[in-house]
Amino acid sequence: MEKIIRVWDKTEQVLVVILIGFASYLTFQEVVLRYVFNTGWSGSYEITIMSLIWCTFIGASLGIKENIHIGVDVLVVKFDPKTQRIIMTVSIALCFLFGIIVAIKGFEFAKFIGHSHLMSRDLRIPMEIGYLAIPVGGVLICLRFIERLVYVLKGESFEIDRMHELSEEDKEKLVQTPDD
Repeated sequence: MEKIIRVWDKTEQVLVVILIGFASYLTFQEVVLRYVFNTGWSGSYEITIMSLIWCTFIGASLGIKENIHIGVDVLVVKFDPKTQRIIMTVSIALCFLFGIIVAIKGFEFAKFIGHSHLMSRDLRIPMEIGYLAIPVGGVLICLRFIERLVYVLKGESFEIDRMHELSEEDKEKLVQTPDD
């Protein structure tokens, strides 16, 4: 199971890098074409937008994995570990529900767009390709919260804590105040 999760993690990371890189390249190319050669390719705008949309939804899942989304635990840390686990479980369940809603409603919307036979203006590709990022993102979010729930129920931390990788000297530097 751990191997599958590592492959999934790496796949998301690679996709995000490729999508951002490709969007950046197309944007740079378009600037050069417009300002240096006084021409351009309108399809690059559509590809850039679709790349960034997909990157956003895949990145949301990756953000959950890396624990970089905003969280407020000021109140939670004041409770005992058992209560903290209950609060985290309820929080994960609510986030999972959010992922389900995003996946279902996103799929319904992409299906509606597909039945409308909408095509992109310049590339003439089906618009549901871009909108399918919403349900895919919702499913990825659900899977990430299932992963988190397993960690919490096993009593493990899902937090990415790299403090243990630091030397004692580096840890002291991080916690020192400017007056020290």
